Amino acid sequence: MPRIPVHSVEDAPQQSRQRLQQLRDQFGTVLNIHGEMAHSPVVLAAYGGILDAITEHGTFDAPTREAIALAVGNTNDRGYCQSAHTQGAKAAGWSETELTELFAPVLVNIFTNYFNHYARTELDIPAAPAVPSR
Repeated sequence: MPRIPVHSVEDAPQQSRQRLQQLRDQFGTVLNIHGEMAHSPVVLAAYGGILDAITEHGTFDAPTREAIALAVGNTNDRGYCQSAHTQGAKAAGWSETELTELFAPVLVNIFTNYFNHYARTELDIPAAPAVPSR
């Protein structure tokens, strides 16, 4: 049972209704996650703002964004996210073979990340460059 009520556009807090309507138009329905986020207008606005920024200013195409989302959902063992982004990846043109294959590099990277964390592996290759802050 969800901890947070799943709102419709009609019963959501007034400040959430416009964004929730936009998401309903985009996805064809109010997804449970969006209806729950609508319970707090600030949460729904933050989520929507991040989506807008990624869409408007990001450099990754839709298939790449879905691959990232699938990898994160898999890493965090989030069934809802994995299900939603599997549908998104299919809509972005991913084949069943590509979706299946995606988990191989995810798995090997999770494995090596945890192994290196446990083993405290010392670098014997050039260090990754620092990401500059803005």
